[in-house]
Amino acid sequence: MKISALMKSLILIGLIGMLNPASGVAQNLIKMDNAGCSDGLMALAEVIQVKINPATPPRKVVGKCEARNVQINAPRAQVSIDVDHVQWNRNGLAPFAKGVMPDQLNLKLGGVRVTSAPERDPAWVFLANEGAAGRKFDATLAFSFQSATGVLDLAAASLDFHNGNTASMTAQLRGISATQPKNPELAVLSMLVDDLMVSIHGNRGRENPAMALGLAALQGKIPNGDIEAFKTKATPYIANELAAVLSGGSISALQELVSDLPRPKGGALLHLNAAGGFPVLRLGLLAKGNKPAKALEGVSVEFGYGAGILR
Repeated sequence: MKISALMKSLILIGLIGMLNPASGVAQNLIKMDNAGCSDGLMALAEVIQVKINPATPPRKVVGKCEARNVQINAPRAQVSIDVDHVQWNRNGLAPFAKGVMPDQLNLKLGGVRVTSAPERDPAWVFLANEGAAGRKFDATLAFSFQSATGVLDLAAASLDFHNGNTASMTAQLRGISATQPKNPELAVLSMLVDDLMVSIHGNRGRENPAMALGLAALQGKIPNGDIEAFKTKATPYIANELAAVLSGGSISALQELVSDLPRPKGGALLHLNAAGGFPVLRLGLLAKGNKPAKALEGVSVEFGYGAGILR
């Protein structure tokens, strides 16, 4: 069996370390690097209020931290997750231990399987059913943060279901505090959204878990999960209330999606852009039944649906 160039390099470095009189110092440095990885992972667990248990201690590999066979338990949410592989940039999680936002984070989770979920949450139940069937997905989170301006650029937040179906989100947010807030929910309400794009890429030949996940979340907010009753109310609402917010093409796309429920096909795209910033607080106006034109004032909204969604 051929040994890869990377493995040859690692073996060579190991041999040099064993022959070097200062190998004891080198080993201590490695331990410190690994400890930094462990501290970062534990800091993340405290921030998001979960328990993270890797099968073996996290370690530093080629400038990055990684942990394998990780169990994540969120007692409050009643959710348990198994992850084959977690990787992040060396200093990406460490700032959380000091109570501050990292300047940059690149977090990747491979082989994610939800093992338990609360019965009352259809979206989590869907993922748990996927896991019970032996299906896993990958997830990524990548952002950069400027503490001086409070601007966070979310370069990628994505789910990959390994069958041609993915879901992704990018955004630019302002009003983010460099220090961790005591009340995260109130902190979210002070944020401004400059740009937000959510897209679902669909593979027409296979069932789309990303769309099914969205449908499950929607059913959780509909009384008795009655999709037909929802469609009956949604059709005139789209035509009458959203006309002031969406273009003709976007309205047609949204109506087509609603008519295809509960089995949507293709992909979907939602793009919000606000030159002056869109306060997240306004989303509460929509939830309380306020007119979309008032809640989305100053916001450009684009919606697309179908087989041609590529972004």
